[in-house]
Amino acid sequence: MYTKENIIPEEPQDLPGNRHYIVTDDLGRIIDGWSDGPHPNRQPTDQTQLLTDQGGYPFRLYPGGEENPSLYDMDGIPLYKWEDGHVVARTEEEIAADRAAIPAPPPTAQEQLRADVDFLAAMQGVEL
Repeated sequence: MYTKENIIPEEPQDLPGNRHYIVTDDLGRIIDGWSDGPHPNRQPTDQTQLLTDQGGYPFRLYPGGEENPSLYDMDGIPLYKWEDGHVVARTEEEIAADRAAIPAPPPTAQEQLRADVDFLAAMQGVEL
């Protein structure tokens, strides 16, 4: 028989916290993050930093922060960095520098075809 006494403990239990980790690249930009709550078998690496060992089940960059926050903007540029043992939002200048370093995409098939036709026409002295 279930009773209040054997279902609900009288005193709160000390539940162990989950560990929250981040992974940084060589420039200190945060490129990944997780909680060992939903990922108990994922192991830290050399580039992994332990944020807390008393976190909740979902990953958070800050205590009380957004659950499972986006670590990248829409262009795939990291939004946060690990600096002096703390998570810090990257500045607009840092993000703009990363955005400027993104190589131009290769031409589409249509653009390449047009360039090839223009080249062949020019080689034959034909104006299109």
